[in-house]
Amino acid sequence: MKKFFALLAGLFCLVGAQAQYETNLEVVAAPSAAVKAAMERNGSLLLTELNNAQGENRSLSLEGIDITEQAAESLMIMWEVCPFRCDELDIYERCLHLGNNQALQVRNIPVIMEPRAGERFEEDEYQEIVLNFDNSGKIINLCFALNQTIYTQVMRSNLEVTDLRRRSLVLDFVEQFRTAYNRKDMAFLEDIFSDDALIITGTVRKRVNNDGVGFASGVTYKVQDKKTYLSNLSNVFRSNNRINVVFEDVKVMKHRQKDYIYGVKLVQHWNADRYSDKGYLFLLWDFKDESNPKIHVRTWQPYDATPKNEVFGLQSFNTSKL
Repeated sequence: MKKFFALLAGLFCLVGAQAQYETNLEVVAAPSAAVKAAMERNGSLLLTELNNAQGENRSLSLEGIDITEQAAESLMIMWEVCPFRCDELDIYERCLHLGNNQALQVRNIPVIMEPRAGERFEEDEYQEIVLNFDNSGKIINLCFALNQTIYTQVMRSNLEVTDLRRRSLVLDFVEQFRTAYNRKDMAFLEDIFSDDALIITGTVRKRVNNDGVGFASGVTYKVQDKKTYLSNLSNVFRSNNRINVVFEDVKVMKHRQKDYIYGVKLVQHWNADRYSDKGYLFLLWDFKDESNPKIHVRTWQPYDATPKNEVFGLQSFNTSKL
């Protein structure tokens, strides 16, 4: 009997040691059978490793996964900020074709965010991620996705953006931009802003009446250059363990004469350890070099204090020199 229980215990230990929280990715409409197989293999291995590393409370191990060094470094940064897992056993998604260097994309991958012990997590526990692959099936990027309804609305908005390929590219970089704040990626932000970028931030002016009660009386705007903005942002990153940025109500506008200039207007929710806010964000993007777009203008205006007819847009800035 003792031998039986010893054998049974050994079997349980063996099963536990080999247990895997697997997620299998199946891709539809890939360019070829070989690319499909590579995307599915690398995507499945990565999602399974996310599950196991989160469940075992350990660091990620990307050995055996075909992933670029830059993508691996970015993922490690995201993981240190907040681990996450995929609870789905099987994921069936279409392969999308982006405009930059024939990149491939798989969207709608659900994940559950699991903060480190002792940290709070609020309404954004459920998120979706996007996997980008090169044309051989290697993973080249992972970022947090825009809300699927927002993504679909923009992609169907023929009145504002008529180029389907460019639309997908614009939204891809908007998602990368959002993710860069969440993972505190100063290198990406340093690269994405042009050297002469214009940064405008609105602050609510407050007055105090005779009863000592404060009230808003308008918005004051501060103009910064790229160096000053990024220096201040670096201090914010250092003073907050976790930052969560969410984009809503995204609108994409193409310049009437210059088809490589796009304006992106959205509502941004910023949640950090020390500060939270909600505001209108506008980004003026230059996609002349599709693989290396630049932001020339970034504006932020407080949501409750800014009338909708005063929100900055593409028409607010002179683009004649771009």
